[in-house]
Amino acid sequence: MIAALQAEWIKVRTVRVHWVLVIIAVAFPTLVAALVGMFNPDPQWVYSRNVIDLVSGVSVVSLLLLASLWVISLTSEYSHGTIRVTYAAVPARWKVLVSKAIVGTLVTLLVMAVTFWLAWFVGSTILNGRGASIGLGDDGVDAGGVFVSLLALAVIVSWFALGLGAIIRNSPASVVVVLLWPLLIENLVALALTLAGVESASKWMPYQQAIQAVSSDDSSPDVLGRPGAQLYFGVVALGLLLIGAVLDRRRDA
Repeated sequence: MIAALQAEWIKVRTVRVHWVLVIIAVAFPTLVAALVGMFNPDPQWVYSRNVIDLVSGVSVVSLLLLASLWVISLTSEYSHGTIRVTYAAVPARWKVLVSKAIVGTLVTLLVMAVTFWLAWFVGSTILNGRGASIGLGDDGVDAGGVFVSLLALAVIVSWFALGLGAIIRNSPASVVVVLLWPLLIENLVALALTLAGVESASKWMPYQQAIQAVSSDDSSPDVLGRPGAQLYFGVVALGLLLIGAVLDRRRDA
């Protein structure tokens, strides 16, 4: 298992597209926070809650980029046939998928932690320099809760992406599904259920609920809240990962 983990780590850090996605994932929220800090017309009316909500909101783009990274990391092996070498070295296929999930979890935690606090530091520093008074814990905002919730969401999305990648086995199709699932697919499902007479259908869309629960204000009755939304989405993601592992075992490499 240790050798499988080492092999997956080498694959992750030696592919150029992985680095590109990580750099963009870190840079995008930081750039947005910097631009808001520089061009906000009334910085004295910006508070800690506003910055936390901004950073957590734009960081969703980062976790989608990381999800695309893990999809590509898995499906590209099927596309190029290198998965056969991997399975020859590790005949127990589930170990390969578990190794990818562990490496993906650790890298995702590190990247999202750096992204969140770097964006927070840049945005708050620029705003404070323009007359704002922003600090952690101001306004009673639960910055730690938002941070942990965002990390949990990012990790779950990485599992979700790996599960879809193992099921679909095609990079473009898997990336499209991963990106459109929270933006379009769940909205269409919720609309169909609503038209069918199901009340509060959107409350049971796992991906959207987990994203909404990241917000510093999760008191809405239509939001499952923390940690319920993350646990719900986590079960769905692990279910997809399990289905992917079963299907992968029954398919040809």
